[in-house]
Amino acid sequence: MKTKRSKAFIRINMLLKSLSKRTLLIILLTVVAIPTSYGIYRLIDRWYQATAILTEPPETVKGSVITLRLFKEEYFIDYHNMFSNAARHGLAFPEVITLGYTIQYLRSELQRVREGKMLLYAIFDNKDNVLIGTIEIRELNDIDPGQEGVWLNEKYWGGGRFQEALKLITNVYFRLHPNEKRYITYVHLWNKRSYAAHKKAGLKDVGYFYEDGKAVYYILEMPRP
Repeated sequence: MKTKRSKAFIRINMLLKSLSKRTLLIILLTVVAIPTSYGIYRLIDRWYQATAILTEPPETVKGSVITLRLFKEEYFIDYHNMFSNAARHGLAFPEVITLGYTIQYLRSELQRVREGKMLLYAIFDNKDNVLIGTIEIRELNDIDPGQEGVWLNEKYWGGGRFQEALKLITNVYFRLHPNEKRYITYVHLWNKRSYAAHKKAGLKDVGYFYEDGKAVYYILEMPRP
C-alpha cells in the first residue's frame, strides 16, 4: 500500500512540474471560483425569496423552529384541542368554549380570508409536527382594534417560536402589501408576557388605546423593515 501511494505521489508531483505556472493558476482559480459562485448564487436566491413582491400568500413558510401553513378547515379539530384556557385568556376569549363555538368562529375567520381581509396561518412546531397555534394580520378597520393576533399553546411557549412566527408572517405581509409602511397590534395592559414578546420581536410602542377614559391596551407597531 505504501509503495502504491508513493508511486501515485511521484506521478502527481511530475504532472504538476510539467504544468506551467499560468496553467496552475487557472486550475486554482477554477477550483476556488466554482464553489464561490455557487455560494453567491445561493445568497442572491435567498435574498430574492425573502424580498420579492407576492401576489398571493405562500402555502407554507418554513422557519428553523416553526412552520406557517395557510389555515384550512381540516385544522379545526386540532385548533380546538390546542386552544387551551391559558391561550384563550391571553386573547380575552371565554374560559370555556365548545367545539361548535370554535367551528363557527373559524368559519367566520376563513370567510374574512376569502374576502381578502385577513392573512391567517396555522403555526406548526417543527420538532413535533403538530399545530400549536395561529397567527394573523387583518386589514385595519375602525371596529376591530389592532391588526395582528397570535396565540401558542402554553406547552410551546419559549424557544423563539413566538418571535419566529411574527418574523415569518411579517415578511409575507409586507411582500403582499408593498405600499404598506406598518401594521399595528393591541395588547391588553395586563398581558405583560405578550407585551414583552412583541417588544422582543421588534414591535415599537405607539401609545395606548382608551375605553371610557381609561387605558386598556398597549398600541404597538411593526414598521416595514
